[in-house]
Order: sequence, then structure tokens, then C-alpha cells
Amino acid sequence: MEKARLKSRFSQKASSYDRYALVQKEMAVQLQKLTCAAVEPDQVARLLEVGCGTGGLTRMLRRYFAESAYQSMDIARGMLEQAKRSLQAEGMDCEFLHADIEEWVWEQPPKTYDLIVSGACFQWLAHPAKTLRGMAKLLRPGAPLLFSTFGPATFQELHASYRYAHRSLGQNEVRHGLSFVTSEQWERMLRDAGMEDIRTTTRKAVLSYPSVLEFLHAVKSIGANASQEREQGLGQRKLLAEMIGYYERTYAFDHGIPVTYDLLYIQASRSRNLSTNMES
Repeated sequence: MEKARLKSRFSQKASSYDRYALVQKEMAVQLQKLTCAAVEPDQVARLLEVGCGTGGLTRMLRRYFAESAYQSMDIARGMLEQAKRSLQAEGMDCEFLHADIEEWVWEQPPKTYDLIVSGACFQWLAHPAKTLRGMAKLLRPGAPLLFSTFGPATFQELHASYRYAHRSLGQNEVRHGLSFVTSEQWERMLRDAGMEDIRTTTRKAVLSYPSVLEFLHAVKSIGANASQEREQGLGQRKLLAEMIGYYERTYAFDHGIPVTYDLLYIQASRSRNLSTNMES
């Protein structure tokens, strides 16, 4: 996905994000618990949060790491401004960075941070393996990286329904929405980046929505898009109608339709033996 469009969409939806980001809020709570269990406040002089969004995780971690130098980054200026207002209203100080982590990480000196965290952001990385190498470079030896993201079973009902719709209309199947990385792929990329002590926790969350259209609206209202904005024109409207019909016939229950989220929580530490070559 084009970064310019990604930045624009998330900025535009900053005001509605908290109302619709139900799963992301749960992920923030769980990531905060994992982080606080893994790291003592006095171990963290400098902390970087990647993809802070509207600041939900930021507020929780800022209370715990009250004495740390805390930097929050987001690619979308609208999200960053929302987070800034939220923290200032609660009297919390934080340095906010408007930047793309995939570029910014290579402009920073090595061994700068005692902790890097990221909640529900890494699925948007265009070059995750390279970016993880950059983040490993930024960590001090032995320092941890903790993040949450979505696994490949996310929106499994939607993807099955689109596959049916394409076949029903005699079309070649096309992926709608993101292709999510597996936990095994994340673990391999982390090892290749010079990280060790890798631990992964997975769980499924199933939300219900009154209808497929309300589900799609909720996803768009946080700046994401489950179908990559393909549903335009007569042919695409037919595809959408076919998909919705199958989804509701196959999965609907008394209270609406289910939506599966595949949640990944991953933590790792920078190897104390990370070579100088890997830092460049």
C-alpha cells in the first residue's frame, strides 16, 4: 500500500479511531501487561514506541515508565496530534515524532534505546525484515523489543467469502486486504536481525457485528480497510454483493456476523553478540 495513502487515511480517521478500535484497545492492554512483566522501570532510560496511534498504549506505559525519556512515533500526523492532546490533558510529557519508522530507523545512532514497543502496527511495514534489523541496531545489547500484530487467520470469514464470490462470478481470485505474516515468519526475521530469547503468544478474538457492511464500516473508521478499496464500479459492486451474501448465509448467527482476529504478541531481546556488520 502506498505510504502517502496510508498516512492520509489514518490521519483522517484519528477522531473516530478510539470509538471503533475495540480489538486494538484489548491488544494495547495485553501488550502493556507483557511489557511491565518483562522490564522494570529502572532498566529503561530511553524508550521508543512505534506507531502510537491515538496514544492508548502510550498512556498506560507512560505511567509505568514515568522517569524514562519516552518517544512516541507515528506516520500519520492526525493520529500523533490526537495522542499529544490526550496525554497533555492528563499532564503527561512525551516527545512525539512524526516519521516513517522504515526510513527513520536508519538515520539514528546505534544502541540508543533500552526498550522498543509497538502495538498493532507492524502489519503495515512494507519491509519488515529490513526494519527489524534497523530496530535491533537501535537497541542496546540485551534490550527488549515487544510488539503486537495480526496473524494470518485475521478476517478469515471475509477472505473465505471473497474466494467464494470470485469463483461464483467466474473470476480469478484476488487478495482483499493485507496479507498477514505468520508467527514463524516473524520469529525467523527476528533471529536474522540479531534478536534472541524470542517468545510468542497467540490468541483468537471473535467480535460480532450486526452486518457485514457495519463490520467494513468499522474497519474503515479506524483508517484501515479490509478490502483495499476495490469495491468500486459495477463489477466490483457485484463482487461485494456476492461476498456479503455468502458471508451472511454461511456465518451469521442470532446476533449478527462473526469476525475473527488472530492476535500475535511477540517479544525478543537484542543479542549481546550482535556483530558490527549487522548494525550498518
